[in-house]
Amino acid sequence: MNIDWASLGEVALVSFAAGVVVVFLVSLAIVGLSARVRPGVGGPEDGAPTLGAGAGTAIAVVCLAAVVAIVGYGLYIIAA
Repeated sequence: MNIDWASLGEVALVSFAAGVVVVFLVSLAIVGLSARVRPGVGGPEDGAPTLGAGAGTAIAVVCLAAVVAIVGYGLYIIAA
């Protein structure tokens, strides 16, 4: 039995990178969706510029669509 260490390392690196990207995109989607909640007046974020509800939702949709595409492609590679 012979192990191709270069290929194994490449698979591990790509898997790690894909996992990091998926987590980052999901967290960015959550931040985008949190833009729909208005901060209270007099709170710590009073006067701070916030993202609009429409823009936050659009960012969340794009990020979640990218996550679905990445996961779908991974499943396609496994099944093929």
